[in-house]
Amino acid sequence: MGFSLSRGIYYFVKRVPKRYALVEPRTRIQISLKTKSPDVAEKKSLMVEERLVAYWEALLANKEESAQAHYKAALNFASAHGFSYLSIDDVVVSPLDDLVKRVNVIPETEVPRQNSAAIAGVLGTEKPAVKLSKVYEDYLELTPDLRVGMSDDQIRKWKNPKYKAINNFIAVVGDKDVREIGREDGLRLRQWWMDRILDEGIKPGTANKDFTHLSKVFSTWCDLKQEKLENPFVRLRLAEDGIQDERPPFSRDWIETKLLAPDAFGETNEEAVLIFKILINTGLRPSEVIGAKLEHFKITHNVPHISIEEYRAESFMRKLKTKWSAREVPLVGVSLEAARRLVALGGVQKYYLKSDQWSALINKELDVHGLRETEQHTAYSLRHSFEDSLLEAGVDHRLRVELMGHSYERPKYGEGGSLQLKREQIEKIAFY
Repeated sequence: MGFSLSRGIYYFVKRVPKRYALVEPRTRIQISLKTKSPDVAEKKSLMVEERLVAYWEALLANKEESAQAHYKAALNFASAHGFSYLSIDDVVVSPLDDLVKRVNVIPETEVPRQNSAAIAGVLGTEKPAVKLSKVYEDYLELTPDLRVGMSDDQIRKWKNPKYKAINNFIAVVGDKDVREIGREDGLRLRQWWMDRILDEGIKPGTANKDFTHLSKVFSTWCDLKQEKLENPFVRLRLAEDGIQDERPPFSRDWIETKLLAPDAFGETNEEAVLIFKILINTGLRPSEVIGAKLEHFKITHNVPHISIEEYRAESFMRKLKTKWSAREVPLVGVSLEAARRLVALGGVQKYYLKSDQWSALINKELDVHGLRETEQHTAYSLRHSFEDSLLEAGVDHRLRVELMGHSYERPKYGEGGSLQLKREQIEKIAFY
């Protein structure tokens, strides 16, 4: 493969390998790259060769009997001959000279399969049906970049809501050809959600998440597949009342007399209880403790603390919720004692990167041992308790944001006093 310059324009040039002689009547390929830049010519040449070879391989393998494979072969033929693929409707309204150019590249030899894909490639064809379930599969194949660095558990959480949204649509409307999904189908799904909200008390936000995921999958697929389709999932969102279903904080008295009572959790798994106690004086997200490696517990530092940071493991990169989540939080009182014990046990092991399992267990134990202050209280309520205590103690807003890992455009504290300052403020509200 190469490219050559002729009268100021670069051309893709390639001799046809013997392997493809049966399906390619030409012995030499020359296609205008329509550029005067050698850098652009190099990139275009690679693309043309890739699609040309893909076209030849499809013919050799006799894959055209599959509608989808035949369509792909047609796309590759059009690209390899310097044309953009057009549907039949587009070809009909294209300029006459463009149509003539397209007809002239159709092979004249008796290679039925090749002629079929070639004609479809330059003169258009009906696109094969693509079910919405297949669109979702394509979406996953087309967007590996969105999951780079995710652990298996993170990938599962990323996929699940999208998969659920697709299945909800299929259950209501059916697994339709994506090109036949219209606005009425989107509205039908919206009405289905509306009925569930009225009959079952489901929150509008649940429905809105489905609309968001469906719209994103649909639009991304169209963009990357070069399909010009109206998105039927936009402007479907339902009004929300603005009331947040936030978990209430545990009161300080409840934490001290109930959660920290001797043997409060009975014979519950020790590692799970230690993680719970680390949350009390740190306000960390459970997933931040559960995702921390042994070396992130700096208990021998002059200011013992836990470092919340991203890191690369053997097969994945541990990602944080936001860029502001990376921080160092001092360990004080019961949280320091729990961290020391956890380190002595080898760090987080049973629940490492398994925050769902930990939450299920510890919230069940809260029920079993009568440790919920109300039915709405969960383990995550400790984070709200920590934040409220900082506020009531008059801790500076910037420092509260820093400790909680919230978004805030703020100056960095000096390295020398940052941890010490944080510890002094946490000590005002810490449980011992």
